[in-house]
Amino acid sequence: MTYTQAQLAAGKKFLQNKNVEFYYDAEDGYDATATISIDVGGERIWTDGTSIWNNNVVKGVKVDTISLIASKYEDEDEDKGYYWSGGLAGTISYDGSGKDGTWYDGADDDSDTMLLNKIKSKDDSDGMIYTDDGFIKNSIKYMEEHCDFDSTLLSDYLDFDYSEQGMQDDGAVNLDVEMDADFWLAVKEDMDEEQLKLQAKAFA
Repeated sequence: MTYTQAQLAAGKKFLQNKNVEFYYDAEDGYDATATISIDVGGERIWTDGTSIWNNNVVKGVKVDTISLIASKYEDEDEDKGYYWSGGLAGTISYDGSGKDGTWYDGADDDSDTMLLNKIKSKDDSDGMIYTDDGFIKNSIKYMEEHCDFDSTLLSDYLDFDYSEQGMQDDGAVNLDVEMDADFWLAVKEDMDEEQLKLQAKAFA
């Protein structure tokens, strides 16, 4: 696929940010895996209290990392003969200790739910972040404000939301990731070529 110079430039600005790392692994049991890791470093990302699994808790959650992953699978029915899938592959890791005003994971509720993981006791926790609209929106906002992420890339190249299965462990919210890893590989290739040219100039 051909990408515009503006799209590639936006992608490069994001991957060149000091808080962002891109990994590509073609030898992990699948055809390939692409990972974008964002170091949040304990900065607070806010909920807005809209989760159906807590007591309308609005908190600044101390987040460690946002990890966005997609794996490549062969499929003869696809135009390219493969597709990228990020189902259940992403994670937002956070401090669930409740210390310093961050999210408090607390105790599990023993009642059965349709979720893969137990819900949290509303008497001894802040509940679950899962389904809180603000937490996802503010995670993307953090990427825009601190990681040079261009939101025009959301619709086609990188997006994420809570996993449909409702997976959340203590200290980690699972995500379904929409990633066109071919685009990010093209961005990385452009960056590598620029670096080679700079090195060649330095030794000329």
